[in-house]
Amino acid sequence: MNKKINHLITFMFFMSILANTAHPVTPELVVSLNMSSLMYGVMFATMSIANFTMSPIWGSLSDKYKSRKLFIYLPSIGYGLAQIGFGFSTSPIMILIFRVFGGGFAASIFTNGMAYIVDETDHTNRSKAIVYYTAVTGFGVSLGYLVGGYIGANDYHYAFIFQSLGLITHAILVYFLLPESNVKVKDIKTSKHFIFQIKEDLKKYMPTALGTLLLAVLLTSFSFIAYTTGINYYLKKYLSLNPLQIGYYMAFTGIIGMLANIYLTPKISRKYGDKKSLKYVLLITGITLMILSMMEDLLSPISMIVFLIFIFFISMFKPLLQTMVSNLSKDEHGKIMGLQNSANSVGMVGGSLFAGTLLDIYPKAPFVMAAIIFIGSFFMILLSKKLKTS
Repeated sequence: MNKKINHLITFMFFMSILANTAHPVTPELVVSLNMSSLMYGVMFATMSIANFTMSPIWGSLSDKYKSRKLFIYLPSIGYGLAQIGFGFSTSPIMILIFRVFGGGFAASIFTNGMAYIVDETDHTNRSKAIVYYTAVTGFGVSLGYLVGGYIGANDYHYAFIFQSLGLITHAILVYFLLPESNVKVKDIKTSKHFIFQIKEDLKKYMPTALGTLLLAVLLTSFSFIAYTTGINYYLKKYLSLNPLQIGYYMAFTGIIGMLANIYLTPKISRKYGDKKSLKYVLLITGITLMILSMMEDLLSPISMIVFLIFIFFISMFKPLLQTMVSNLSKDEHGKIMGLQNSANSVGMVGGSLFAGTLLDIYPKAPFVMAAIIFIGSFFMILLSKKLKTS
């Protein structure tokens, strides 16, 4: 990998830490304000809707102005300001308003981070770069939970203050230290309004192999967020873990995921190909999650073994799926990465609302549904004629 990609992965590692610093204390915010689990889901869904709307817009803008860097550092400042507003809000309306701004700005950072990698790679080395990006940022997510849990253990407001200051500092460092990527964009005729362009893009790509992959992104995102939303709230509400203990849990799963992506994902991808590897990763993820959801004693030796297998495989589907999508992006990397992020956001909306609605009624429902959809995604890819001819 070249130096530019190493710089980008380093910056996105710290961004992943900062973006997740508030997550372990968010259940604390919900409980302290006497809100229901539904509000917890609505908060996440609101951010995801903004993410869905803005991702392709930011991606197209970065294509138009031929700069990923600009659309990483400027939104980082907006994201930091939105998070401090979110953390100190006490009314549902203000919380949701700041969630919209936060989701909109975060969309640009992660869309253009991935587009940067696609700019600087080709089909021969892209898979390796995406695997390392996913492994490192995934570990950053876990560290973010640990850092946020530690800082916000006594007062959740401290985690939001740290996050906001960190995001603004991150923007300054990106401005001075991150080199521009080699953006190559053909002159493409677009609609006058970006919202109409999103509609045209979906019409164009949905009947193709790329459309099938975007649907897979949506479904797996639903499952992944239903699981992560469910487990965070479940640990807080039903197992009475504090933010720091939740942080330890997420750090542990992050280490397992990073090891899986660095050592296992590249090997199975080279041996079996991205498509075949993705199919069976999704199948094993679904089966192990279904087994876990049916177990009463989650701390038994058998449960822990199944859990470790589940964590290994759930961390592997994203880099495989992202590689397949990016290989079909041709010369519209920003736009396609934006559409992928939008599909991901739609799944996040559905997964968070589904989990938030049912957690107070049937706590294991999000895990059962997530398992079913992972298995269903396996069959969709297995039976897709479009992917066979792509």
